[in-house]
Amino acid sequence: MPDFTNDRVIDFLILIGRPLSTAAVYLIVGFWVARFAGRWVERKMARRSVGWNGTALLARLVSISIQVASVLLALIAVGASATGLLTVFGAFTVAIGLSLQDVFKNFFAGIYLLFEQPFRVGDRIAIRDVVGEVQGIDIRTTLVKNLDGELVMIPNALVFTEILQNNAHYGVRRLDLKVTTSSRSATEIDRLVRSELENIDEVRRPIPVARIVSSKPPELTLVISLMLDDTDDAEMKLLELVVIILADETVDVMSS
Repeated sequence: MPDFTNDRVIDFLILIGRPLSTAAVYLIVGFWVARFAGRWVERKMARRSVGWNGTALLARLVSISIQVASVLLALIAVGASATGLLTVFGAFTVAIGLSLQDVFKNFFAGIYLLFEQPFRVGDRIAIRDVVGEVQGIDIRTTLVKNLDGELVMIPNALVFTEILQNNAHYGVRRLDLKVTTSSRSATEIDRLVRSELENIDEVRRPIPVARIVSSKPPELTLVISLMLDDTDDAEMKLLELVVIILADETVDVMSS
């Protein structure tokens, strides 16, 4: 029978204790750093006003990456082959990437949008035929509340590659008033609208002159393009005044 002396037991415990203690240190420190890093990312991204969904998404990605790295280091510490682990991990990553390539494409496009910040939560943007207010960036989609009050989910990859119009980037929005009249001249309409808009502080100066776009007697169509503060209250205040002063005319409103 094997002769298990105290010295051999101690040597055996030291032999297995060192790698196990090293692995434990990797796991404890790694998971602690992952938790700290996740909270740090949340604080930093909260200052960028990207919304809770995007902040949680990026914080979770950073945290999981650090946790996976600590587990791999712990396995190597207890004797696992580093080359073998990296090979298995690489093959697993490739397999997952191929099966979920559309998800990952939207995911990394979302990460880019969070850092590049072509828009912020609350901005009014236009992508293709969708115009609305940004609600946040999710794991796959950018959430936009359109002008009809509906929630539109646009794939992040589409937002990343398409021409994007940010109407709120400079803190203003454009409002085009298309006025059709058969009782007043263009000069009269222009003078009336401009004199009334001088009393609205939310309208940016200078107020442009009305443009005639169509004349089919007895109807005359002109457009007045206005720049105002990028708030719904400012737009509503302006439209209420327009309804009053042009009550006898046909007015179409185009907002962007």
